[in-house]
Amino acid sequence: MKKHIPLIVLLFLFTSVTAQQTASEHDGNPDKKKNAIYFSNGLQSKYREDTDGAIRNFEQALRYMPNDAASMFELSEQYSNAGRIEEAFNMIQKAVKQDPENKWYQMRLGVFYRNLDQYDDFIKLYEGLTKKYPDDPEMLSELIDAYLITENYNKAVEKMDLLEQQIGENEFITEQRLNVYKRQGNNKKVISELEKLIKQNPENVRYYGMLAQLYAEIGKEKDALKTYEKIKEINPDNPYINISLLEFYEKNGDKEKAFNELLGAIRNKNLDITTKANTYDYWMQNNNQSKQINEQVKQCGEAFIETHPDHKVGYLILGSYYMVNENAAKSKALHQKALAIDSTDFRSWQNLIISESRLNDNEAVRDHAIAALKYYPMQPVFYWYAGVANAVLENDDDAIAYLEKGRRYTSDKLQMANFDAFLGDLYHKQGEEIKAFDAYDRTLRNDPDNALVLNNYAYYLSLRGERLEEALQMAIRANELVPDNVYYTDTYAWVLYKLGRYKEAEKIMKKCLSLDKNPSGANLEHYGDILLKLGKESEAKTYWKKAQQAGGYSKDLEQKLMH
Repeated sequence: MKKHIPLIVLLFLFTSVTAQQTASEHDGNPDKKKNAIYFSNGLQSKYREDTDGAIRNFEQALRYMPNDAASMFELSEQYSNAGRIEEAFNMIQKAVKQDPENKWYQMRLGVFYRNLDQYDDFIKLYEGLTKKYPDDPEMLSELIDAYLITENYNKAVEKMDLLEQQIGENEFITEQRLNVYKRQGNNKKVISELEKLIKQNPENVRYYGMLAQLYAEIGKEKDALKTYEKIKEINPDNPYINISLLEFYEKNGDKEKAFNELLGAIRNKNLDITTKANTYDYWMQNNNQSKQINEQVKQCGEAFIETHPDHKVGYLILGSYYMVNENAAKSKALHQKALAIDSTDFRSWQNLIISESRLNDNEAVRDHAIAALKYYPMQPVFYWYAGVANAVLENDDDAIAYLEKGRRYTSDKLQMANFDAFLGDLYHKQGEEIKAFDAYDRTLRNDPDNALVLNNYAYYLSLRGERLEEALQMAIRANELVPDNVYYTDTYAWVLYKLGRYKEAEKIMKKCLSLDKNPSGANLEHYGDILLKLGKESEAKTYWKKAQQAGGYSKDLEQKLMH
């Protein structure tokens, strides 16, 4: 079945052949028939999207008629399709040179000038075209764009005026002109164009907003406020009017009115909640030093809940407010509501658990930390809460399991040190000293100035009589970090005692007892032990008896008193 060439192609062929015949008659080319055949074949290849075939045929057409502008025009397009841009550019230049009156050839040349950023040539070309075709708005638009790109604003405005005469007042043209005046810093003309846009579109509050913003920028606050009020009059439910007024009042230093507009924005049912939340964050970041900020957080949280009772954001804000203000019960209730809406919210889980820990509800802390791990199985913070709560509930094996797992999910050195410090204490409690000391060693590698671990490690080593010189350095460092601490001073004295440095131990232990109005039985017993080594047996027994009265002494105290 034969394929029919479309009528439009036949018409184009007829026109091209006629033009080619005319040209042929002038240049005496005897092969116009072959030119027409190859040109026709080229068009058929073009419409089949056979770029290579089209190029071969149009090149043959030019071979038989070298001055054929139509073949040059088509060949330029095919070279472009094949990515042979330089050849395409050269070919369209030849076509225009051969037939300078053809506007389509010139317009294709203009595309090359524009794509190659040759705007001087583009402008020169289109200035000629617009003179020749003054009623063609598309050509005027192209020239205007070129003037704008090359920042020739005066000529751009001149052509915009001409275009507006042709097609009538047009919002797009007015906006283009407006942008030119903005770039030139010509506020008077910007205002004039905005007023024109408002006249053309009296219900479009966007232009009122632009005008109000400009008034505010150039210091015409009264005009700005009047324009903003006009927006409220035209569209009282406009979703962005509160935000615009917030910025206006804030810029003019009226924080109270600005905050009222923030509340208005939150309560505005036409404004999306993401924009509200972002505006709230913006306000908090810029006003976090304000004396009123605490109360403002509360008001915003209440406004969010009032307007969006089914969204978590208000419960989170108000819950955080109560947590900061030490109302753990209200904080807990609000974060539970947030989780009822979104059970995957990390911040809600964390704040809920913190609130419960402040209420000493360790079972709830444990249960909710474990529940949070279902959503965040790689978050060390929830392993920490689960571990600590289990330890407080004396479920030491579970506590160790959670802490050991949690430490594997953290890369933060201090966080890792906290896990290991707690593990060290738990292993010591279980009598697993090797594991405890390994945990303490890991802690001090990541946090060498952890005073609590330095003290505990030193004391436990002294009890075992191991690595006493190392224990002494730990005790000294702990006391440097936290001077005048009863427990750390006692450890320091006790390590000296274990090293046989009794005089030094006596001096440090006296200091320890002076730091506490009601010394513990353990400290009084230690002082008695030191005095005994110094040959002060009577004084030693006196302090052992005081230890007996104070309580908290060792199991060996009764035996000491019997001797």
